[in-house]
Amino acid sequence: MKTRANSFNRLFFISILCCASSAYATHNVSRYFPFLERPEEYTIKKRSHITPSFIYLNASTADRRGGGSGGIPELWGRYDLKDVIASLKEVQPAADPIYIVTGNHELDGKSMKFGVRGKNRGQGVLLNYEQDLKWYGFQLGASVPVMALQTTSVFNFDPQNSDYYFQHPISEDEAFQQMLLADSIRRTTHMMIGFKGNELNQGGLGDLDVHVRWNRIFDHILLMKTIDLNMQFGSIFPTGFTSNPDVPPSLSMGSDGHWGLYGDIVTAFELRQDWTFGLMLGCVGLFSHTRTLRIPSVAGEPAIFSAIRGDVRCEPGVTFKFSPYFILANLTDGLDFHVRYTYLHHKIDHWKDMRSEAEKVSAPSYLGDSSLVALKESLSKWSNHYVTLQVSYDAEAAMKKYFSRPIVFVTYDIPVGGNGVSLTHQVAVGVELHF
Repeated sequence: MKTRANSFNRLFFISILCCASSAYATHNVSRYFPFLERPEEYTIKKRSHITPSFIYLNASTADRRGGGSGGIPELWGRYDLKDVIASLKEVQPAADPIYIVTGNHELDGKSMKFGVRGKNRGQGVLLNYEQDLKWYGFQLGASVPVMALQTTSVFNFDPQNSDYYFQHPISEDEAFQQMLLADSIRRTTHMMIGFKGNELNQGGLGDLDVHVRWNRIFDHILLMKTIDLNMQFGSIFPTGFTSNPDVPPSLSMGSDGHWGLYGDIVTAFELRQDWTFGLMLGCVGLFSHTRTLRIPSVAGEPAIFSAIRGDVRCEPGVTFKFSPYFILANLTDGLDFHVRYTYLHHKIDHWKDMRSEAEKVSAPSYLGDSSLVALKESLSKWSNHYVTLQVSYDAEAAMKKYFSRPIVFVTYDIPVGGNGVSLTHQVAVGVELHF
């Protein structure tokens, strides 16, 4: 028995060492939607369950790369209409939205900057299934969200950061007329590019997550009541809807068409009766995928507002997560309180222009200019900080003999900072039904 306990000790410390020496991760790969995993979905204690939960999420601001807040679409870069028009001329050399609106070329080459605000709102259901195999601690599971998503963007002309021409109007009325003029040119430019509005309603499945888990529970070890160790490996199937390149604020629900693999290690240390400290660590990688996207021109406009449209091969960076949590159980019969901190970090994505050579020559993209590649790729790197609060009620712990031994929970994921991410608040209300 002592030899077996020693082997378990070695296994446990090797597992923790592997976590600490590698990067930390999650199967969430979106800078827009948290979908943070609950530790209770790992530490199921040999009880199979299905967990439906209703999700509501809302975001209206973003943390820009390098600091400061801004609009969600500005995560792709600042909007200058001058650059967007230059992009349009790469694709349609005869296009001249300024002349169409004004009848002259007085504003040619002049900077016309806009602040671009966005709002994302979503409602849906997350379905999670966990099956204990009753075989050497192995479990199988799957989860998938079903969501309705509404995204919008609003443009506000910024004369103070635009060309000198706009900074010294004679009167308030002239300033208002300049704003209308700049916005009319913007609308005409977007129409000529082929954009289909500034808002979109989408709905459907998110990405399917299928996984296998190994679990081991150690009793009365290292001065703790129990240690619950879980190692999970899974695959992300790109069943979610993808972004629409013709609607700039459009977002994907998941990995935007990429397959992926991930690994997690989750521990739960029961320090004493009703006190549990845990740690969630892991990493996810997505495979390369080619699809039609907007590609910035050499003018360097934000990708989602570019006139160049073509096949792009994206090699996503790895996403890491570090998430300690604490559970205070049985505040009153069956009522638990959970608090969790989550740090997410996504490495740089790499794009490759897959258009034909003739298309690359006729409409050059930034991917042919090494000085612009590093700048644009840096926009794909992001990090996020969340604090999660959860209250749950365990009917079985409260000595209630309800069918399926339900655990009802309410979770609130609160963004508390980040770099290059949408500040999305998410609320989930769900129930674990055991069998």
